[in-house]
Amino acid sequence: MSYEVPTDSVDFRLTGASYTVSSSAIADFTFDGRPSFYFVPPPSVIRSYGCQWQGALNRQKGFSAGYSSSRPVSTTRQQSSQQAQPLEASPFGLFWGAVAKKQAKISFSHRQSQKKEATAGTRWQQTGRKDSGKLSAWDKTIEAQDHNHASPWNHPSERDSNVSERMQSVDLYGANERKSPAYIFPQQPLNFTFRDREYQPQVNGSVFFQIGAFDKEIAAVPVDSKRCFAFQSNRAEDQPVVLPWGIGQKAKDETVTGNYGGETDPVVVEKPEPEQPEIMESYLLMNVISVVTLPGRTPIELNDLEIELDIDSFSWSLTGQLWGASSLAMIEPGASGPKQVEITINGWVWVFIIERYSTDRRFGNERYTVTGSSRSQLLAAPYAPKRSKSSSSDINAKQAISEELTNTGFTASYPDLNDYTTPDWIIPGGSFSYQHQTPMEVIARLTTSAGSVVIPARDSDQLNIQPRYPASPWSWGTATMDRIIPASMVISLSASWRPEPQYNAVYVSGTHAGVAVNVKRTGTAGDEPAPDILEDWLTETQVNTERGRNELAKGGHQSITTIELPLTDTDTAPGLIEPGMLVEVQDTLLGESGDWQGLCLRTHISASGGLNAVIQSVELERHY
Repeated sequence: MSYEVPTDSVDFRLTGASYTVSSSAIADFTFDGRPSFYFVPPPSVIRSYGCQWQGALNRQKGFSAGYSSSRPVSTTRQQSSQQAQPLEASPFGLFWGAVAKKQAKISFSHRQSQKKEATAGTRWQQTGRKDSGKLSAWDKTIEAQDHNHASPWNHPSERDSNVSERMQSVDLYGANERKSPAYIFPQQPLNFTFRDREYQPQVNGSVFFQIGAFDKEIAAVPVDSKRCFAFQSNRAEDQPVVLPWGIGQKAKDETVTGNYGGETDPVVVEKPEPEQPEIMESYLLMNVISVVTLPGRTPIELNDLEIELDIDSFSWSLTGQLWGASSLAMIEPGASGPKQVEITINGWVWVFIIERYSTDRRFGNERYTVTGSSRSQLLAAPYAPKRSKSSSSDINAKQAISEELTNTGFTASYPDLNDYTTPDWIIPGGSFSYQHQTPMEVIARLTTSAGSVVIPARDSDQLNIQPRYPASPWSWGTATMDRIIPASMVISLSASWRPEPQYNAVYVSGTHAGVAVNVKRTGTAGDEPAPDILEDWLTETQVNTERGRNELAKGGHQSITTIELPLTDTDTAPGLIEPGMLVEVQDTLLGESGDWQGLCLRTHISASGGLNAVIQSVELERHY
C-alpha cells in the first residue's frame, strides 16, 4: 500500500545507519531524497504482556507495651472500603513469585507498667481483574535485512559501467533525468501511525529500513552533447522608454532646452490657427438654453444659472434657482445617489450631477437653490473610495493614471496641439506609493509633478491633462493662440496688478530616486534661482525640465485681467473660452501694438434676467 503523509509532527531521520530509538516519547525520522513511490511496510512483531493482581492477605500486628499505673485497654477496629462485600481471596501465581509475608513486633518498656494489647484488623476487597496489553510495532527481534541496500536514497548517479563493448548504443536525445529511489522528504512534519495508534519507541536494538524502488536498465544519455544559442538584435541606445500611445511631439519653444538624448524629429501636428471673429459695430444674439434631466430627458425650468471652472479645479460647478417642489423631486438626490441634468447654452453642452440643494420658503414664494458638479467629481470624495498603493516595479506615469481610472468609465487624454505636451516618464519601483487617497488626488499629484493641470470635459467622462503653460509667456508673441477676442465684443474689462518674482533658474530633483536637473532660462545668467523643488515622483530629466519650465513661467510682471463678453454659439468665434487656453485680445483702437496675449485662468458663465442675457466672464493672466 502507499505511504500516507500524516498531519501531525514527527520527523524520521534515516541517514544510512541503523535507526536508534530517541529518548523522547515520539520518534524523529528524516527522509532525504526526492522520488515518489510506493513501498511495503516493514515486518513487525507484536508482543503482548499480561499480568494478574491478587488481593492482599490480611495481616495482624501485635503491639505490647508496659506502662506504670495504667489499666489494660483493648481496642478492636474493623474497616470495610467503599461499603463493598468481603470476598474471598483467590490466590494465583505471579511471574515473579508470591510476596513474602512480613511480621513486625515492636515492644516498648517504660518503667513499671501493665501490658496493653492493641489489635487492629483491616479487610480489603479484591480488586477487579485487568488485562494490560501493550502492542509494539517494533521489537528487538527484528533483524536487519538487505544490508546491501540499507541506504537506497543515496543512490549514485548513473553511468555506463559496462566498458567491454566498444559500440554500445546510447540515447542521444533522451532526457538525462533519473528517478531516484530515495524517499521524497515532504514539506510538512511527519507522524507515523501503525495499527491505529501512535508509534512509540520501545527499548530494543537497531532497526533498519529499506524504502525505495530501482529503475530498470535504460540506455545511457550523454551529458552536454549539444548546445543551443539564441541571438537577437541588441537594444538601441538612448531609448529606455517605449511609448505605446504613439509618437510624441517635439517641443518647439527653443528658449528652453533639455539634454534628453536619442531624439528624432517626429511628425509634428501643427496647431490650427484660431478663427478670426467678425468685427461689427453691433451684434444681435439670440440665446437658446435648455435644461433636461438624465436619462429621461424631462425638461425642467432652472433659472439664474451660473457655471464656473478655474484652472486649478478638476470639475465644473453649477448653481441655479428652481421653483416648485415637483421640479425639485425630479432632480433631488435619492438613495441611489445624485441625479444628473444636461444643460445646453447656445450649443455648448454640460452634464452635471446635483449634489446639494437649499430651501427658501415664504408666503407665495417657494424657491430652491441647487448646486451641482460635473461628472469628474465622481473620482473624488465622497463618491470615490480612498485607497493605498505601493508599486514594487517600475511604472510609467501615464500607465499609473490609466490604472487609477480602471473600471470607472473615465479616460485620460493628452492634447498635442500646443507647443508643449505632458511628458511621460518612468517612476522606479518603490518610489510610486501613496496612502488614503482618491483616484483624483493621485491623478492631480501626478499632473502637478509634471507641471500640468487637469481640465475636465464638459459633457463626457474624459480628463484632459495638459501643461499649465502650453507655451512659455516670453514666447506668447509668436505662439499659436486658441481664441481671439476683438475689442468690439468686450462688454467690460478690469485688471489688477500682480507682480511675481522673476526667476531665471530652478533646481528640480527627486528625493529617493531619479535625477536632479538645474533648469535655466535660455539667454539669462541663471543667477536668480527659484526655491528648489523636491518631490518623490520627479525621476527623469524630461519631466523635471518640463516642471521647471512651468515654474519659471509663473514669475515676472503680470496682471489679472477680467473680460466680460457674450457666449457665442459653437459656429461663431470666439465661442466658449475654457481655462488653459491661450487667448489674444485685439484692441483696434491702439492698432497692432495694442494686441496682447494671456492665459485663461477662470471661466464664469451666467444666465439671468429671465435667461435673456448670457455673459461669460474670463480671467486672463497677462505678462509684460
